[in-house]
Amino acid sequence: MHAILRSRRRLVAGVALVLLSVGCGADAPRRADNPAAAPTSASPDRPAGTPAATAPGARAGLGAAPVDCPQTGAPGRSPSRLTPTAGSYLGRAGGVATAVDVTPGCQLGVRGRFTAVAGGPATTIGRGGAGTVLLLDGAGRRLLRTVRLAGAVEDLEVRRTGGEIAVATDRGVMLLDPTADRVRWQRGGAAGRVAVGSAGTVVALRGATVTVYDLGGATLAQVALRGRTVSDVAVDDRSGLVFVSGFRQTGGGRCTPVQIAYVHAYDRRGKLRWRAYDHPVDRLGDLCADSRADRVAMGRDGRLYLAGETAGGNTIFSRSAGDAGRAAPNVVTDDFSRASNTADAHYTYLARFDPASGRQLAGQVVISRIDSKGNRGNTIKPLAVTADESGRIYAGGVSAYQIAGRSQVTLGGRRLAPYAGGDAWVLVLSADLRRRLTWVVFTDGGAGAVRGVTVAGGVAAAAAQVDKVGFWRGPGPSFGTGGGYLAAWPGLR
Repeated sequence: MHAILRSRRRLVAGVALVLLSVGCGADAPRRADNPAAAPTSASPDRPAGTPAATAPGARAGLGAAPVDCPQTGAPGRSPSRLTPTAGSYLGRAGGVATAVDVTPGCQLGVRGRFTAVAGGPATTIGRGGAGTVLLLDGAGRRLLRTVRLAGAVEDLEVRRTGGEIAVATDRGVMLLDPTADRVRWQRGGAAGRVAVGSAGTVVALRGATVTVYDLGGATLAQVALRGRTVSDVAVDDRSGLVFVSGFRQTGGGRCTPVQIAYVHAYDRRGKLRWRAYDHPVDRLGDLCADSRADRVAMGRDGRLYLAGETAGGNTIFSRSAGDAGRAAPNVVTDDFSRASNTADAHYTYLARFDPASGRQLAGQVVISRIDSKGNRGNTIKPLAVTADESGRIYAGGVSAYQIAGRSQVTLGGRRLAPYAGGDAWVLVLSADLRRRLTWVVFTDGGAGAVRGVTVAGGVAAAAAQVDKVGFWRGPGPSFGTGGGYLAAWPGLR
């Protein structure tokens, strides 16, 4: 696995439809009670940020699920067993699937670069190209539509309350109408990541500059994070805040050099409201492990989620996001959630925040282990994170040998082939982070990485990049021979 100091390989240019679940009325923007407050950790005697319970058939802050959504399921007896409704390649080798989400009608939208995907009507916007949006039914078995876009499409997200689709491309940022067949507005300048809020605020990332637009495409603010690497953006129109994640590289104190993760929150005028991590180097002490905040996302429970990575156990993720002198509210259940015997292994860290104040509510280490070498920690990296309406955390990425229960992973009743060099994994944690409800891989003798995860309205799915063919193949037709991959399974009630 590549060292954290090396820059990541750029994602293959592509598109994915991030169509988010509805049944919701528009949320009026609200201000944080104390928007300038710095984040603090939860006290040790508080539950670790567990969301309030949701009534059956309802979805926190979003209303009832559409009536045509699939039925949700109960957690299985073993986190190593999963019964997907579909598992299929998308297109030919050389393509890639980079994101997936659920539409208002509980269809699956997948973005990526795909060739030779047959079935369903096709739509071309502009001159078209390899950038593609695939719409499938909620079970992932029937291709309903293919949409081709010109240029290299890097990211896409859909407004939860209106269905408009914000797209980041190497030719600019655009907002498509909910049917994805018309451009409402477009602004120039290559963009790598994009997010859209419930009231229509669009946030685009261009290098280290974040631009905020309103629903009509007017520029509200620009924030330039000079001297920093910016990895992702998210937006919450309820709190009126925009979130930016990444890391800065610096030296001084006992750590020279060191990468320090950060999450910043800005209002829609570009004013900094709170920051998480990003501690001064002279306050790190011996917390000299490199750290990065790779992905941020608003969960469907209204909380903000972080997927980060760190190299070794002496990391700032062991401390409060707002105060390096305090312990983080981390939940430890076993060796796979404990930063012990890690050496410099690059492992995953997941965290939940209150978006308005930045208060860290919970966190957990995710690490793989080498049982043949004294259970030594091994590399596992995150590439996607989200949460369902009840606050269950969904994450995915790529893992070296091996996740917990790897030899017992069973999909659709069949045991998978052993690890073969780069497992595409998905983890589902209970809302209190005390139970792994699902931890499986989709690599069945092959190699690759999960690039996107989604869950809503009885549908859960993962989109993956296939580096080596040998992924689990499920029921229903196949939509390709390699490159991209999609798996779908019932969401949890």
